Amino acid sequence: MCYLVSMLNVRPLSLLFLLAAPLAWGDIYKHVDDKGNITFTNSPMKGATRVIVESPSPRSTAKAKNGSKAQAASPSPANFPKVSSGAQKERDTNRRRILEEELAAEKRLLENQKKELSEAETNRSAEEKANPKKFLERISRLREGLVLHEKNISALQAELSRIR
Repeated sequence: MCYLVSMLNVRPLSLLFLLAAPLAWGDIYKHVDDKGNITFTNSPMKGATRVIVESPSPRSTAKAKNGSKAQAASPSPANFPKVSSGAQKERDTNRRRILEEELAAEKRLLENQKKELSEAETNRSAEEKANPKKFLERISRLREGLVLHEKNISALQAELSRIR
């Protein structure tokens, strides 16, 4: 199954849930199209770059010196998969890198949206001068896009602040 995420259709937090979900071990690829839309997938795509390389790690079955299983701070079900600290550190590093890349991309998109809005407010086409409603609709769409990018930036910054 291929997990695709288009950043125009899915909020960054949804992407985080996707990345945090217990997926099968494998590589994750990132593809950016000509319009700046970002797609993450577990299947190689033409022009995509590999962003996460994971190999399966054996389940850890740490035992205390007395032979019983070590107690975790918060107990997990007996059949819950265990991850080695090295594998978890690698995942956390990849997650941080992806979030930082997404934050940089959102900031670029916000700046582009601001420029486009500024240009749109100062330059009306002949059609928009004849029909002010079209002008207001276009400005409204641009402002909505601006607000969306600002919310995405806030969500990404909040998520980055929660990473260990």
